[in-house]
Amino acid sequence: MKKASTPSFILELPLRTTTSDESFILKQLNAGRQVYNACIGELIKRLDLMKQSKDYQQVVKIPKGKLGSVNQKTRTLAFAELNKRFKFTPYDISEYATDQIRDSWIGDHVNSRLTQIISARAFKTVQKKAFRIAKRVRFKGRNQFDSMEGNDNKTGLIFRDGILNFKEMKIPFIIDEQDEYQKYGLKHRVKYCRIVRRKFGLKNRFYVQLILEGLPYNNPDNIVGTEEVGLDLGPSTIAYVGDTTAELKEFCPELKPDWRKKCRLQRKMDRSKRAMNPDNYNENGTIKKGRKGRKFWQQSNSYKRTRNILANHEREVAAHRNSLHGKLANEIIAVGVKVKTEKISYKAWQKMYGKSILMKVPSMIVNKIQRKAENAHGYLHEIPTYSTKLSQTCHICTVQVKKLRNQRWHRCCNIEIQRDLYSAYLAKCVDKTTDVLDIIKANKLWSSLEPVLNNAISRTEARVAEQLAINKSVNGRTHAPSSFGLAQRQSRSHLKPEKTTTKTIDDVIQNADESYREVVSKSGIPCL
Repeated sequence: MKKASTPSFILELPLRTTTSDESFILKQLNAGRQVYNACIGELIKRLDLMKQSKDYQQVVKIPKGKLGSVNQKTRTLAFAELNKRFKFTPYDISEYATDQIRDSWIGDHVNSRLTQIISARAFKTVQKKAFRIAKRVRFKGRNQFDSMEGNDNKTGLIFRDGILNFKEMKIPFIIDEQDEYQKYGLKHRVKYCRIVRRKFGLKNRFYVQLILEGLPYNNPDNIVGTEEVGLDLGPSTIAYVGDTTAELKEFCPELKPDWRKKCRLQRKMDRSKRAMNPDNYNENGTIKKGRKGRKFWQQSNSYKRTRNILANHEREVAAHRNSLHGKLANEIIAVGVKVKTEKISYKAWQKMYGKSILMKVPSMIVNKIQRKAENAHGYLHEIPTYSTKLSQTCHICTVQVKKLRNQRWHRCCNIEIQRDLYSAYLAKCVDKTTDVLDIIKANKLWSSLEPVLNNAISRTEARVAEQLAINKSVNGRTHAPSSFGLAQRQSRSHLKPEKTTTKTIDDVIQNADESYREVVSKSGIPCL
């Protein structure tokens, strides 16, 4: 009988560790790393043997079919039988880890419960390769295994009476008496614990994550809206439309990493690596084939210090990004918790906008909005883009016209509206059960929401003009986000937006001390 699941949330608390506590935890993490790598190696062997068998070649030829079809069920059952025969299952690798790996010095550091969890973690990793989600699997290097967890609060990692019991060690945690979230979380039952190591420069910080039963704490300062929201997310812009509210913004504009500092650190690491390992490079500067692994590469102390500085820089950027994502998610949830957006291929975005996606990570904001909406008894529904094609559709004539990526305005049937805002509006009108655009609903809401969308465009123009004036006075830059398409609105053309953008920006900056409508009228952009 399947065990009933209950809602859970996580409370993270910093540990008050001594030098001996830190040394003990690092030894346990290193032992867990050895278990993980051993399980990864064994699973790869079993997967390769299974793929080499003739039965596997026959099963692969079975047509996939649709979900629930006869072919799909036959294929699934055949793969399940193969997995059992070659012992490529979570139970089999757990048995291997418990009986064979723990029959060594590792058994003195990692108990059976922790071993089972680590082996299951390794199985999920190799399973991605089996499903062709990942091309290859990485082993964990030294100091790269940063967390361990149990599956209950009775053995292994135990949190009781405000103390983390980890084998013979008893480690207290640090609590903030003014933190309402911590007070709320400590009142709930602990399902299991997870110990986490984070690196801050050259130092380690240790935390305990308590997986608690119940719903997470809702900050009373955060408003929860009741409207239905359409969301359109781009690599550099975000637009959302509710029943009475609409916004078009630049996505995480405050996030400005120091790319020059990062490049300098990377170049310094590369010079140190080449100086310490001259025999590992060809005459043309490329790395010799086969020169992999720690035994072939020597790392100087300067290299290690630079690597830690770079890692700390990336940590600071990630923390800032997480803060901005949380603020933006709360802003959208304040409008409504019933959110609909297009399902995005982030891998395709990585190929086209790699640097922007690396910096802003749009998938993270979508996951954050979904979690917050579900906690507020709402939802985030993803719409298939192939069938709906919201950015190409006109809700009046229902004709779909493909737009170029630099064409940022929708013009059809006497409608002139910014493309991202219009896509967010159409997402709001998509039927959740059928994933089809409700034309009747879109026509019914248009008369009331058209002025709301136009007001959102006016606010965006005002923000851009203000920011450009600030940038001109500080660093002389006059570049406006091309994804807004403000220049295209003036010229009614998407063929040469750069020249029009420059002219509009110069006019805006020259008149930055006047009111917004005077600035816009002098720049040539029609006022709403």
